Amino acid sequence: MGTILAVAATSWGLMMSLAPLLQVRVIFRQRDSSGTSIGWITVLLVGFILWLCYGAAIGNLPLILTNIVSCTVCTVTLLVVLRFRRDQATDVT
Repeated sequence: MGTILAVAATSWGLMMSLAPLLQVRVIFRQRDSSGTSIGWITVLLVGFILWLCYGAAIGNLPLILTNIVSCTVCTVTLLVVLRFRRDQATDVT
């Protein structure tokens, strides 16, 4: 049972890691990130960094891998949000 739970938790962790890409898709489609909170993605990113550090400290490979993916996706999401905020700011002036 423990192995099944570990596989399920790791798989779901990876799905959660990829979830912010749904917001990235919306931003690209609308070419606007004004509806996306920078605070939200920053809180997630800090949390994922802390979990990555914790996973590294205890040598837990599933925690390390899922949080590497999470950090990467959150960083990409944050960059996309900032990019489309900057574009929007230049369009107004």
